[in-house]
Amino acid sequence: MEYEVKVHPEGIRKLRESKSWTQEHLASAAGVSLRTIQRMEADGSSSAESRLAVAAALGVPVENVNLALEAGISGGSGELRRIEVGKRWGYAGLAVGTLASAAGIVSGSSTPAQASTALGLLGAFAGITAAAIGVLSQRFAKRARGA
Repeated sequence: MEYEVKVHPEGIRKLRESKSWTQEHLASAAGVSLRTIQRMEADGSSSAESRLAVAAALGVPVENVNLALEAGISGGSGELRRIEVGKRWGYAGLAVGTLASAAGIVSGSSTPAQASTALGLLGAFAGITAAAIGVLSQRFAKRARGA
């Protein structure tokens, strides 16, 4: 017995178009009929097997099929995953850099007043940098979703 699943029609189309493939090419690559691809892009209906075959042909990992296809993300969920990983590395770099700078300020300052001023400036810079990482990652994620 085949189970019918729903996929995001726009997601299938965007993933296909991101590779500059026709519906016929995708059908051939996935080993399904052209009508299956047309139905997936028209109303989002598909068998579980067809969904997995199409995802494999498009290079979307099986464990991310629902995210990539149902979210309608161009380029698959890999693009959003890269943005999220980049954001985490950005925050990690900010934390390490801030801690190293703070250590240098505390050990190299001749007076507590100098250390306080430098640490205050460092805190302000770290806050602005964290805000920029957050805003830019949101913009990139929104662009990746096609919104």
